[in-house]
Amino acid sequence: MVTESPRASASPPLDARIAVMRDLEPALEALLPTMRPVADCWQPSDLLPRMGSDAWRDDLEALRAEAAQLTDEMLVVLVGNVVTEEALPSYLAALNRFGGMTDRTGTELHVWARFGRIWTAEEKRHGDVTRAYLYLSGRVDMKSVEVTVQHLLRNGFDTKADGDPYRGLSYASFQEHATKRAWSQLGQLVGGVGAPTLHRICGIVAADEARHERIYISVLREVVARDPVGALEALEDTLCHAVAMPARTMSDGHDQSLFAHFADVGQRLGVYTLADYTENLTQLIATLGLASMKGLPAAAESARDTICALPARHRAYAGERNSKPSRPVAFRWIHGRRA
Repeated sequence: MVTESPRASASPPLDARIAVMRDLEPALEALLPTMRPVADCWQPSDLLPRMGSDAWRDDLEALRAEAAQLTDEMLVVLVGNVVTEEALPSYLAALNRFGGMTDRTGTELHVWARFGRIWTAEEKRHGDVTRAYLYLSGRVDMKSVEVTVQHLLRNGFDTKADGDPYRGLSYASFQEHATKRAWSQLGQLVGGVGAPTLHRICGIVAADEARHERIYISVLREVVARDPVGALEALEDTLCHAVAMPARTMSDGHDQSLFAHFADVGQRLGVYTLADYTENLTQLIATLGLASMKGLPAAAESARDTICALPARHRAYAGERNSKPSRPVAFRWIHGRRA
């Protein structure tokens, strides 16, 4: 169960934080070239059967042959990842609610607005290519997948940032790493059973997520340098309760615990585990240099110590959770089979 931190309802000093975000515009501008020009970007059609060529039957048969090697557990995790990617409109809406980063007209030219649109354009390919793979594979109930996407978009998504750009950056930095890890580890698994096309797709998506993570982390590091007290407060608000996963409100219209069931399969399969969650916290704390921060006011010191203690707390919880493995449940995504 995801709960808000005690401070989540308090109003942070947004004007001061927005001023810092504006001060950071040159730093983001310097990072923007890592978001490649469209002409240099991969496109889904580069990775999928060439349906306009004479060899389309051979390409499609090869894709279906490799998809036949995927276990039901792999299919469930793949579908859950695809559904998560397909909720992109909700993520852009969340990004556009962060103070100081708002694209009011949809075509503004300040760097935060341009970054948001470029990020969205890159991210959209992830859902496009993976959903097309699912469709062509013939292994899943696509209508159930589509219904789940529609439910997720209707149900919405809340980062718990409440318009605070510091919390927004904290959330995005954590979440991009998690998404990168999930795609990377799924790619390793499917590659191991003989699914080279899906292996390549997962690796390319993970590489995009890694680039996006580096941008968010780089900007968040600048926030820590300029406003360590505010940054620690935002990080504590974001991290000290379970970070709200983007697809936690998913539903297929029947299973009201669908996200939890999908996450359980990912845990069992080793795609994204409680150990990965702990590693994510550890690397974020280390990258931001939180443990070595000195000369802080008492409240900020307390926040720093609380954040730095999180990995040990989650490591202990992971040990307890692993001793109680979940049971397979039926998924409509895979025609009612259990995974």
